[in-house]
Amino acid sequence: MYGKNALIAITVAVGLSVVIAGCNHAPHDKGKAVASGGGHDHEGHDHAHHGLHHGHLIELGQEEYHAEWTHDESGKVTVYVLDGEAKKEVPIDADEIAIDVKVGNNAPVTYKLAAVNPMDGKSATFEIVDKQLLGALEVLKSPGVVATLKLTINGKPYEQRIEVHEHAH
Repeated sequence: MYGKNALIAITVAVGLSVVIAGCNHAPHDKGKAVASGGGHDHEGHDHAHHGLHHGHLIELGQEEYHAEWTHDESGKVTVYVLDGEAKKEVPIDADEIAIDVKVGNNAPVTYKLAAVNPMDGKSATFEIVDKQLLGALEVLKSPGVVATLKLTINGKPYEQRIEVHEHAH
């Protein structure tokens, strides 16, 4: 009935629709940040792919720390720096952190997320409002789209690829 290319196009369109529709939540400060579902085991302890703010978790180092990212429909992307258990915020000495996005063979684009409400020069929360970054993060499962979080914690640099896990709705 449908050709192979038509079925692939329909599958991709439906998949992207689910991702985009599933991520259309209210801003995180209203308690409805994006939650990703599923869990995985890290050497004996199991935890879901979401953190304190119900966002996507990124493991830093060998679970030395975690970063959690949330977003809203305005294009605001927020990254929280968390401890190794992803249970407490960890303020770091940084004015900003970065997310590099590479699409295909194009040069990476760097997005800088500014520290939010720093105290004594430290913050655990970093934000940017940029719909292009949000769009790239929403299609991370697409071939050729790679996003990398870059930050330094206590003098140690971390670079970790951002991956999106399936949402539980």
